[in-house]
Amino acid sequence: MRTFERLGLSLLALTTALVSGCGDEESATPIAPVTYDVGDGFTATVYDGNRLVIQSDDGRILLDGLAPAAIPADGPPLVGFATRDVTTSYEMQFGAFKPTEAAAGPWRGASRLVAKASDVGTALALLDGNGVELGAVTLHTPEPGHLVLALAPGAGPERRISMGFACDAEDHFAGFGSQTWDVDHRGQTVPTFVQEQGIGKDTTDEYTGAWFVVGRRHSSHIPIPEMLSRRGYVMVAETELEAKFALCSERETAARVELTAPASLHVFDGPAPKDALARASATFGRPRMPPRVAFAPWLDAIFGSENVRVVAQRARDEGIPASVIWTEDWRGGDFKDDDYRLNEEWEVDPTLYPDLPALASDLHATGYHFHVYFNPFVYVGSKAWSETADQGYLVKRADGTPYTFSGAKFTDCGLIDLDNPDARAWAVGKMRAAMELGADGWMNDFAEWLPTDAITAAGSGFERHNRYPVLWQEVAREALDGAPDGRTDRLFFGRSGWLGTPALADVIWAGDQRTTLDEDDGLPTILPIGIGLGIAGVSTYGHDIAGYQSGTNPGSSKETYLRWAALGAWSPVMRTHHGSKPNLNWTWWSDAETTDHFRRLAKLHMALVPYLEGLAKLASETGVPIWRGLAIGYPEDAAVWPIKDQVLVGDGVLLAPIATEGASSRTVYFPAGRFFPWDGGDAIDGPATVERDAPLGEIPVFARAGAVVPMFPDGVMTLVNGSTEVPDASSVGDDRIVRVFLGESGGFTEASGLSYGLEHLGSAALATPSFTWNGASLAACAEPAVAPCVLAQSEGAEAVVTGPGTLEVQSAGAPWARLEVSGGAASRALRIPLRW
Repeated sequence: MRTFERLGLSLLALTTALVSGCGDEESATPIAPVTYDVGDGFTATVYDGNRLVIQSDDGRILLDGLAPAAIPADGPPLVGFATRDVTTSYEMQFGAFKPTEAAAGPWRGASRLVAKASDVGTALALLDGNGVELGAVTLHTPEPGHLVLALAPGAGPERRISMGFACDAEDHFAGFGSQTWDVDHRGQTVPTFVQEQGIGKDTTDEYTGAWFVVGRRHSSHIPIPEMLSRRGYVMVAETELEAKFALCSERETAARVELTAPASLHVFDGPAPKDALARASATFGRPRMPPRVAFAPWLDAIFGSENVRVVAQRARDEGIPASVIWTEDWRGGDFKDDDYRLNEEWEVDPTLYPDLPALASDLHATGYHFHVYFNPFVYVGSKAWSETADQGYLVKRADGTPYTFSGAKFTDCGLIDLDNPDARAWAVGKMRAAMELGADGWMNDFAEWLPTDAITAAGSGFERHNRYPVLWQEVAREALDGAPDGRTDRLFFGRSGWLGTPALADVIWAGDQRTTLDEDDGLPTILPIGIGLGIAGVSTYGHDIAGYQSGTNPGSSKETYLRWAALGAWSPVMRTHHGSKPNLNWTWWSDAETTDHFRRLAKLHMALVPYLEGLAKLASETGVPIWRGLAIGYPEDAAVWPIKDQVLVGDGVLLAPIATEGASSRTVYFPAGRFFPWDGGDAIDGPATVERDAPLGEIPVFARAGAVVPMFPDGVMTLVNGSTEVPDASSVGDDRIVRVFLGESGGFTEASGLSYGLEHLGSAALATPSFTWNGASLAACAEPAVAPCVLAQSEGAEAVVTGPGTLEVQSAGAPWARLEVSGGAASRALRIPLRW
């Protein structure tokens, strides 16, 4: 990370002022820099009376404000501050929104920044060349490392404010929630407005062609206005309206944020990304810790009670571990050609599911939770319409009538007014009624479609549009958290969101990808979406294995299914989906080979529960997500910032999925450090780029030296409603397989508190290794292995021991590495594979 000395910066500014003043009588006398100690980690300096620079206390420049300049009539305001009177309107079709902006005048740039009175922090008036106040920015620090820049309008009609700052060659920007094309958004202008993601994705944000079907580059269900800068800070735009971030896209040396005032920009300094994320999430909400069942495999099953039972039993007969059956069509469904369309009611379809309570009970008895489906639409002619429209429970037009539009089923529908307490209570009642029938959770779908020209009980749909998904999540939370039976192991999973979503949603999924390996909207989008969501505070993340949409492409192939399932095994949530055309899609029972692969992958995912759940607990405490872009772990390495086809699972595991049709290998970039192939092979020392093979059904996975990955031993089939026939996690107790990758210090703590501390002691390569457990030498294992003993392996060794204790690895008799295993029963059985 760059470091600038304040003295050097001040001299540079003074020199610039002297040079720029030559030949200009008015500015012949340079204006001395004025520095404001805004407190708790930041200073703000105004140079030349017009350029605001924000620094950290260690001298790093965080925001290097742009100087005033002429603003072209048709060009962006590449200056420190500018304001404009702009009106935005939106055309909505099928949840996609086409904006039109009408400007009542040109951008007006601020020529001077002048201190003004303020009750909170340091306030600067933004004055034009005539001394007219265009607006103001107030800087204050609510806590250490957190700077707020509150933007206020002036007395005129201008409400749009642009704040500009410099870009240099080292700048990179990650984040913005669910983004499909990019991880590093340098060179892009990112608008943040909740809408349908689209079927397929254009490479631009131009509204051409079938824009209401094909998504724009940045169309997003969850475009949270939060970014991580390589300069070491997280910036969050606190607004209910659209924010735009032009990141070296309008000029290579300039960036800017455009907001409608009043609004605030929050700057959370690290300088390490993890520290910046911790500060940001402490203010805007830490990732929610979901129930443990979230981390077991989930299976979808539809087409009525009997078929759901058949699918659930087939998984048990095939030895496939799973803890959830989710049934999207519990309210009914029917085919239109190959498309399977859900009935739009808010309660069970008694024809397709005549015995829903008995079905739920049967699933519970075989080790499953039962999930159903809700969305906020109310369709004309439905039973729900008659229950809501006349009661005033729907979003309205200006004349007070229900606001209807063509919905996802291409017939007229409206939306529940989630600002109306009575309407919310009606929705909560429907959700609790499903729970009374046996549902343990649901997909909390949609919520992107609120028309901007609608009226809610709280006011304008324009102002409530981005907030509507959060209201939908609040309703789900109220239904779950206030359940009369007091259960805490239910959950919901959603796909839309805004500021506030991470603390509300148990699980977020990636949306309705196409059932392909295409770059625009298939499997390759899953990693960028997950990485962007992680920076915005969403941690427990999943996706539809093999995608959902087949409207503009074929159904999923065997290759697509196996590649996607391999990534699903290493995702926080592993969940299958039948897709929009279920009879055309490959699935886990389509042939014996696929079933075998899926069984192995589901077993791997179930084994990883201690690791994934521990990472989720860490996320809920620190804001650092389960899936992490490489920039979170290796911010100094400029090469990792644009990487969008690799991801870290915690600190210790690196995934590099293959998502190119027909490919069986790919190049993998390794940052600094030593990485071990998960399934064996020579270690790789980074930085390096290496070609790696992965047959169909496999995924290149690597563990960093210092990684400790606790896993369940084989045999756990469910995490809920266990029995002798379907063992749950209690069947293994505190027993674990703990995979340890030597060469650096590290460690891990499970959600339960079981912990593993790894200390690297050696300075040279390991030679003539020997092992002790609690100070006693470990002899070679007999067959079968009986603890305590050690098994020699081709690339390491495996200790077989009992209870908490200390495993020491010795090199030629001297301590080389030490693993402290803490907590758990004295009888806990441990197998500890060691790689070096």
